[in-house]
Amino acid sequence: MKLPWRFLTVVLAVAAGSLLLAACGDGEEETPATATPTPIATATPETPTAGTDPEDFAEFAELTARAAAEEDTAFFTGRVKGRTHTCSEIDVEGGGLGGVAQGLCREVGQQLEVVELSYWYSEGVLGQPESLERAIESYFASSLPKESDEYGTGAARLYAIAESQSSDPERSFKVAILTAMTPRQGTGSEPVRTARGILFDYVEGRWVIRGMLTADVLAEELLSPETAPFSEWERY
Repeated sequence: MKLPWRFLTVVLAVAAGSLLLAACGDGEEETPATATPTPIATATPETPTAGTDPEDFAEFAELTARAAAEEDTAFFTGRVKGRTHTCSEIDVEGGGLGGVAQGLCREVGQQLEVVELSYWYSEGVLGQPESLERAIESYFASSLPKESDEYGTGAARLYAIAESQSSDPERSFKVAILTAMTPRQGTGSEPVRTARGILFDYVEGRWVIRGMLTADVLAEELLSPETAPFSEWERY
């Protein structure tokens, strides 16, 4: 039997509507999927391998300056490293310029780990690494950041770098010259400008500290290339 064309039109319209509702999820509006953004890769600054320092001391000085500004005494004390010294007869007797500090050598042939402890306008000695560590800590602890003079702030900071001859004529050190204002010895005295020349030695990829020059008197002389007891003096 032949169906009227009006009936076929209605049937086709209903079928098309059903298909449209099915495609749209029974009449519910479909929410477009949101793409998760892919993180953008950023460059990570390279960190030096543990135990390695730049061989160029001028480059390493940047790390020294930062540690001084942050009062990071562990940066310095953790680098103190003595060298082996064999006690001589003069060491045991406690005499002689540049000998071991009195009382450390008990017998000839005894071996000690020592660092160089020298004083501006005074004699120097070879002392224990622990003594140098305490001296470094004490210097930072005694600095007076709220004070100032013609050299700047009273806080301990890196002022210059230089080179120094070791007590061993065949060796030399790089020097980080620190300065700060510290209390003058004696009660009721004004603060005074002081300086420290820390002696660095490059050993197996690491800058270690072999000694220190202490200048509490006429320390300003370490802060000038004309009067400092160093060569290659360079203002930092």
